[in-house]
Amino acid sequence: MNQPYIPITLPSGFDHTYTTVGDVTLHAIEGGRGEPLLLLGGWPQTCYVWRLLWEQLGQHFHVIALDMRGQGDSDIPDGPYDCGTAAKEIKDFLAKKEINSFYLVGHDVGAWVAFTVLKLFPDAVLGAGLIDAAIPGLVSNDFFSVVNAPKVWQFYFHMVPDLASSLVTGKEREYLSWYFTNKSKRKENLTPEVMDYYARYYSRPGAMRAGFLWYAALEETTKANTPTADTHFSQPIFAMGGEFATKSLIYNGISPYCDDITSYVIEQCGHYIPEEAPEEILKAIVNTFKP
Repeated sequence: MNQPYIPITLPSGFDHTYTTVGDVTLHAIEGGRGEPLLLLGGWPQTCYVWRLLWEQLGQHFHVIALDMRGQGDSDIPDGPYDCGTAAKEIKDFLAKKEINSFYLVGHDVGAWVAFTVLKLFPDAVLGAGLIDAAIPGLVSNDFFSVVNAPKVWQFYFHMVPDLASSLVTGKEREYLSWYFTNKSKRKENLTPEVMDYYARYYSRPGAMRAGFLWYAALEETTKANTPTADTHFSQPIFAMGGEFATKSLIYNGISPYCDDITSYVIEQCGHYIPEEAPEEILKAIVNTFKP
């Protein structure tokens, strides 16, 4: 019987679920009533990143906070970790639950994959939210230039996953806490205990390397996510960034392809918006998907 690596207390009506898709078993935390809402977190986090929103979102939606491949309590396959592979796996995961249409929100690498799902399966996505990410295929090459190195250096470091993982093995807590400390503005929900939680998950065999492999697959992901002449989104979408992080980067990249899009830049906020400003995400989701 599957059990979470670190037990946590869930809101009433929420449970851990495990679904096997091909050779990979995916873990999710599910609960609430309404239309399906799929939540995808990023690196170096897990579905736990949505914990401050589960109960309130469950009043409006059937919430599915998913650990993608390599994350949290999902399996850690050797690869691949390009967004096209992950998006198709997620679509198959939902099909196993007989879910054919759903709302979708992603943060960080979860936003990369969420955009791929939206692009590959637009008819299945009722509405989408993309939160604070430099989505490959939507950002210009200038974003990854030397001038922007203080913000994007990790893309290059992680693109050599075997070297990167060998250098951080045994120092996962120190490495990850640097991000949480330096890329956040509001610190109250990013406590030492929360950092320890994520560090314990990414200290498991293969977990950190799996996280780096998202970046090593940047070329494949960029190809999958680059808009074409046929790219067009009619469903309601919101794009969100922190004032001290990506600001309107997602909106600037995706808005030319959207009929109905809203931009949010959260003041006095860094990159980790699900933990820094969960109330702003709740408002955006309800206002966009349940107007």
